[in-house]
Amino acid sequence: MGKNDKQDLIIEAALEVFRDKGYANTRMADIAKRAGVSYGLVYHYFGSKDVLFDVIVDTWWNSAHATFDAQKDPSIDFEQKLINIIRFFLDTYINKPDLIAIFVTEVSRSSVYHTPKGLANFQKTFKHFEDIMGAGQKSGFLRKDIGTHYLTYIFLGAIEAFISVMVLGKEPMTKEREQRTINSIIQVFLYGARVKV
Repeated sequence: MGKNDKQDLIIEAALEVFRDKGYANTRMADIAKRAGVSYGLVYHYFGSKDVLFDVIVDTWWNSAHATFDAQKDPSIDFEQKLINIIRFFLDTYINKPDLIAIFVTEVSRSSVYHTPKGLANFQKTFKHFEDIMGAGQKSGFLRKDIGTHYLTYIFLGAIEAFISVMVLGKEPMTKEREQRTINSIIQVFLYGARVKV
């Protein structure tokens, strides 16, 4: 097993332990035990629980920012942009349930991550969304009498509510439920936000 394989193994174990125990109650020894490696090896690669947690959270943010930034492409239909964003969260829930659980419980709801760096990631996310909503207004798809920051709160709030219910309830995701979730969020958001035709 190479260096990257061992690091990936430790990260996967850390995801599970952070989800099970929470950031505050997790010890590096718990992660080493779950990964089946020595305590010293975890420290060798990551140095501390804080560093390991930051690696996990930075991976989340890098992927999220890339997805959100891609939706600024003017050739993508506006409603499809919204669907792509919702799908990003749902796909993460399906493929990396421990990662989305950590985002819900330890990043978005916990004061642990509300550091200058953590807040900068939230601000960057809101800027992405305000730009997307502004483009929706300029194209005539969204009403202009609602501020882009309010549209951002409404849309992200709807996604966060759905994801939180699923994470906290450990609810399974089927293809049918995924489509219902996408349709529900889109309909709730666009009702009252879309320009009357």
